[in-house]
Amino acid sequence: MIKKFADNFFTFLGFLGIAALVVFCVFIENPVSYFLYAVLITVAVNFKSLKWLKNDFRYVIRDFSIILSAAYLVLITGMSLSPFLRIQEFKLSHWNWKTIDAREIKALSSWDNGYKRRGNSYTDVYYVYQSGIKLYKKTESGALEKYYPFWNRDENDELVREFSKSVSEKINKKDFVIFYNQKKQEKSKLFLSKDLFYFQGSFFYNFITSFVMMIFAIVGLVCAIFLFSKRITKREK
Repeated sequence: MIKKFADNFFTFLGFLGIAALVVFCVFIENPVSYFLYAVLITVAVNFKSLKWLKNDFRYVIRDFSIILSAAYLVLITGMSLSPFLRIQEFKLSHWNWKTIDAREIKALSSWDNGYKRRGNSYTDVYYVYQSGIKLYKKTESGALEKYYPFWNRDENDELVREFSKSVSEKINKKDFVIFYNQKKQEKSKLFLSKDLFYFQGSFFYNFITSFVMMIFAIVGLVCAIFLFSKRITKREK
């Protein structure tokens, strides 16, 4: 009885953890539209199998979930790597938003210490645009980021200065775009980069470098345990 209760409890915790992860990825970390695209792709790929839903519900749902997860992972990875694709997706999902010029724009770059990684530079952008006779002052927090791996030993201030310089160059070259909602003109969105590919500023790069750090830590721990046990064995002899 206790074993059955424990199994059900841990199964419930597992589902709860997965649900929390889904909510974080779909509704907090990424736009909901990414998930909708993944669903459409999965339905198109798995369309023929859906007719067996009544007969083999579990297997159809399992296959659907696997394909959905893979499609969503590919989508968020691709979007993370390409500012250009994020801009195109925003145009598609916000078709009634239009581009507008900035009357004023300035950026403030800062440093954020990372967890299991070196850290990252990021910039908040303050900008002003005019619609009609009214000026709107807005802030785009974390408009652009640049992650650094644990093997980078440069000083934080130096990295921030280097990053700030590249941000200033983008602003001077007008390598940014601002969208605003024509019906609710106080709503806007700024993209600070139009690059097709921006690897070091992506969450994928952050994940890879953090994963490498974790691998090094595990290997180091295993080596330390091995050497320690070997030393104890020698003493016993």
